[in-house]
Amino acid sequence: MTKSINKIIEEQVQRWEMQKKQDLEPVDTCRVVTISRECGSGGQQVAEALSQALGFDLFHYEIVEGMIKEAQDSSDRAKTVVETDRAKTLLETLDEKKMNIVEDLVAALVHKHHLWPDEYSKILLRVLNTIGSHGNAVILGRGANFALKEINALRVRIVAPADLRRKVVQEAQGLNAEDAQKVMVSTDANRRAFIRRYYNADAQDPANYDLVLNTGTLSVEKAVSIIQAAMA
Repeated sequence: MTKSINKIIEEQVQRWEMQKKQDLEPVDTCRVVTISRECGSGGQQVAEALSQALGFDLFHYEIVEGMIKEAQDSSDRAKTVVETDRAKTLLETLDEKKMNIVEDLVAALVHKHHLWPDEYSKILLRVLNTIGSHGNAVILGRGANFALKEINALRVRIVAPADLRRKVVQEAQGLNAEDAQKVMVSTDANRRAFIRRYYNADAQDPANYDLVLNTGTLSVEKAVSIIQAAMA
């Protein structure tokens, strides 16, 4: 049976707490990879294969959103005492020095990019920077490449020709070509809008990435190999 998101998050927090107690020294090598992708480009498959090859934890949409939900302000009336404690634990898996660094990183990002953060975006930035500060992570989506500007991360964008992406969406969702095209266009538009709203940036600008890989000509395995080589 597939683990629930809450169970995955609980186990992740426990791993972070163990690392905190071990007081491990930080390393200079790249320990975080962010992956942005076009709909139907195979970005999720690349992220999954990369996390397995590196032995890194994978943080996809559901996990990041689950962490954000648990880290909501304790004044949220929908929360119970237990949920509030879990949220506190999530954001305190870093020591005090690193927690202060995360807060400084978030403040600098907001100022530099002239953001007007709402409660969601502030927690989004804190969660992503907490993940980045722990390292050993592959983060899929949520604009992590923009959130982790000051962290030693490799920022990857996965793209593919439109015809190929449409066929992937069509086969994956059992749609006709016209509906698959609509899903692809809508999904990409929503992702661009998310980046524009929360980071005041262009998700399609290649200058925002260290690597842009085309899965129309590269297999998932080859893409993973290139990313690993770039991390060395």
